[in-house]
Amino acid sequence: MLRDIQSFWPTQTPGLYLILVSFVFYLIGLMVGRWLKRRIHVELGWTSHVFIASASIIVAARLIEVEFPGESAVGMLAAATATFPINALLRRFLWPLCGYPGEQARIPAFLPQVVAIMVFVFATFFGLAAFYHVTITGLLTGSGVIAIIIGLALQDTLGNIFAGFGLQAGRVYRVGDWLIVDGKHVEVVELNWRSTRFRNNDEVSFDIPNSQLAKATIVNLYFPSRRHAARVRLSVDHRVPPNEVKDAMFQAASAAPGVLRDPPVKVFLIDFAESAVQYEIKFWLMDGRVFPDIIDGVRTNVWYELNRRGIRLAFSTQQIELVRGALVTRRPETDLQLLASQPLFSSLDQIQLDRLALGSRRIRFGKGERIISQGDAGNSMFILAMGKAEVQVERDGRVQPVASLAAGDCFGEMSLLTGEPRSATVLAALDCEVLEIEQETIGILLREHPELAESLSETVVARRSATETQLASAPANGDGPGTDATKEGLLRRLRKFFQL
Repeated sequence: MLRDIQSFWPTQTPGLYLILVSFVFYLIGLMVGRWLKRRIHVELGWTSHVFIASASIIVAARLIEVEFPGESAVGMLAAATATFPINALLRRFLWPLCGYPGEQARIPAFLPQVVAIMVFVFATFFGLAAFYHVTITGLLTGSGVIAIIIGLALQDTLGNIFAGFGLQAGRVYRVGDWLIVDGKHVEVVELNWRSTRFRNNDEVSFDIPNSQLAKATIVNLYFPSRRHAARVRLSVDHRVPPNEVKDAMFQAASAAPGVLRDPPVKVFLIDFAESAVQYEIKFWLMDGRVFPDIIDGVRTNVWYELNRRGIRLAFSTQQIELVRGALVTRRPETDLQLLASQPLFSSLDQIQLDRLALGSRRIRFGKGERIISQGDAGNSMFILAMGKAEVQVERDGRVQPVASLAAGDCFGEMSLLTGEPRSATVLAALDCEVLEIEQETIGILLREHPELAESLSETVVARRSATETQLASAPANGDGPGTDATKEGLLRRLRKFFQL
């Protein structure tokens, strides 16, 4: 019996030592892992326990010089799982030094992913060499066909990876930039090791391989700054003077929402075509997300401005004939009724109203356009024939809506009668059609009938007093000038302005 125990002890003692030492190393590894996770906030997962256990067994076996079945497999497991804590340490200490993750990162967003893969590949080959005595050279030469197959399979992947490195090293674009790729406006959403993800104005995302992008012509609209220019081309009837067309397009594009005031809008005459003159509008914007809306606003404003000035866009001969047949005819009786309903012209007789109607004109404004602007010089007044408008006043840098206008309301009469700047801004809340009465038309009536000046001034003063009360801008203590004094002052200015 004693002989059996003696024969059993020598063979079992190394195994017990291996288990005991492995357990001690495992406890030490757990304490180190817990300290890294809780104190230094290293993101360690369940793979770290596998690494600690397998590495503890291998270290203990090497320390006490004990061999055991499956040693190579355990060593290979330790080498493979070592990549997880290594990458966790890189994410905690190395990548933040480069600004990753974040938009200001100084490295490509997919570089940590590529490094993680390389660490895993290196650890795998290290495990094969250390525990199975298989080197990379031997692996490739011993399996030439497999190496060729793997190389061909990874050709596109490696090409995308290196192309991605090239694009990011050259700072071609970053996440959030708007680009023009293949003639399309797209936003950079994500950069990864294989491809770049984009999103267009339709909120549709798609990926383009990095190797394909490296060969494409990329226009970065946000480099060196977010401010960038856009262009719109239009053809106009060749009989219209170019300077008149340029002025109309400049005014229309400058008033479009989203168009920057600095740098200013520019209009170029591009070419003389067979039946038209081609113009190009260059304007600046900041936000690529609303590019279609800004283009739409510019084109819409240009149509209305050209329509108001009687300037036609160029069409084929057949199209011109169709447009002529569809033109809305002028209805003088409607304009006459509109003028007769205005208190401002209540003192005019039928003949005077007829002359005023013949001297006025109907013009259109699109939704969102400015009919008049506060502070601008004005020599005409308007009667809203169709649509709705909003009156705004700017005070101390703040724009405040003060009134709404409906069909039949008039505005701008002070500028017409005295030539003073516009006191408010009027915006078209809907598509509007207005009847414009210019200074020349009203001047002829006043020179022929000077007595009209007094009735006009009285009506204007009453309207102005009501407006100032609504705006809370008139003196509240009653110390300001009375209605009679204001009327006399307005009458003097009116007669001086029209040289009566």
